[in-house]
Amino acid sequence: MRVSLAATALCLVLVQLGCATSSGNPPYPTEWASIKSMPTPEGCPDLQGTYSNQGTASFPPEAGEPPSLADIFMAMARSKTATGPATWRRSWPTIPSESAKVSIRQTPDSMTITFIDSADRGTPLSFRRYRFTLSEDRVDDLFSCRTIYDAPTLRFFNEPVSHTRASILAIGGGGTNINLLKSVDGSLVVNWRSDDATVSRFVLGSDYHVEDLWYRYSRLAAERPVKE
Repeated sequence: MRVSLAATALCLVLVQLGCATSSGNPPYPTEWASIKSMPTPEGCPDLQGTYSNQGTASFPPEAGEPPSLADIFMAMARSKTATGPATWRRSWPTIPSESAKVSIRQTPDSMTITFIDSADRGTPLSFRRYRFTLSEDRVDDLFSCRTIYDAPTLRFFNEPVSHTRASILAIGGGGTNINLLKSVDGSLVVNWRSDDATVSRFVLGSDYHVEDLWYRYSRLAAERPVKE
C-alpha cells in the first residue's frame, strides 16, 4: 500500500514536470445528464433518496452491463486491501444480492445505505465522514467529499482492489476508488476509478494510467417503510 501511494504521488509530480506519460479513457460521458449538481453545505453530493439496485447504463460501452449496487458494495465488504474491513478486523453485514432498491440517508457527518429486498426488509451499511483524529480504529467505513470533474463527489476510503509490484527496473502499484455522484436528473452515478503507476529506478520517467468506469442508477419516486 505504501509503495503504491508513493509511486502514484511521484508519477503525478513527474507528469507535471513533463517527465512521465499519462493515459486513460475519456471522463464522464457528455450524453448523460450533468453531474454538476448542487452540493450540500459540506461539499458532498446530495444523495438522499431511493434508487434501483440495477443499473441502467455503463460508460464506456465496452464495460458491458453495469453491476448492481449490491455487487459494488459487496466488493468493498470483501476487500483485503489496507483500507478494507478485514485489515481492521471488522466485518460488514451480508448484503442481499437480490435487493430490489437501495435507500441513502445523509447527515452532515454520516451516511446510511440500506439495501431493501422485495419484502421490504432492509440491510443497512453505516459510513462516517472523515475527520482527522489520532485515535482512528478503522477506515473501512470512512468517506470524504471533494470536487472531481467539476462536480461534488463522495469518495469511500475502502478500496476494493489494490496492488504493488517491484523489480530491478521499476516499482509501481495502483488501486481502485469508489466514488458516488448525483446527476441533475436525479440519478445516482457510480465512478469506479482505477489507477496504475510505474516509476523507473534508473531513468527519470514514469507511466501513469487511469481508467474511469461510470454506472448510472435510476431514482425511484415511491418509498415504503423498511422492515428491520
